[in-house]
Amino acid sequence: MTPTYRAAFSGDRRNVPLARNAIASFARICGFTRAEVEDIRLAVGEALNNAVEHGHTDRASGFSVLCTFADGEMTIDVRDSGGGFTQDHPGFGMLLMRRLMDSVRYERGGTRVRLSRRHAISEEEPVKA
Repeated sequence: MTPTYRAAFSGDRRNVPLARNAIASFARICGFTRAEVEDIRLAVGEALNNAVEHGHTDRASGFSVLCTFADGEMTIDVRDSGGGFTQDHPGFGMLLMRRLMDSVRYERGGTRVRLSRRHAISEEEPVKA
C-alpha cells in the first residue's frame, strides 16, 4: 500500500503553514531525514504561496495537495483554481523549488505543480514522527 496524504484548503493565506507542516509531517513519516524534511518544507511552501497568491478566479479560490511515497520517492501535487501563468521569467520561488527538489513540473498552465524528492541515502538518522 502506498502512503498517501490528501487535503483541500480554502485560499486563505493562513492555510499555507498548515499545509506546509502537514506535508513535512508526511515526509517525516516516510523516513526522510531532518535536512530533507526542511528542504521539502521550504520548496513546498513556495508552491503553496503561489497557489494562494495566483490560484483564484472570480468563482473559486483554494488549493489542494496530494502526497504519495513509493519506491523511495515522495511526490507532491499542489493544485489551484487559478488561470495559470507563464514560465518565461522564473521567479526566485521557482528557482528555489528546482534547487531543493529532484523534479519540479508545471502542468495545466501552472495550476498544477508536481514536486518530487528522492530519499537520499544518508548517515543521518530519519526523524521520528
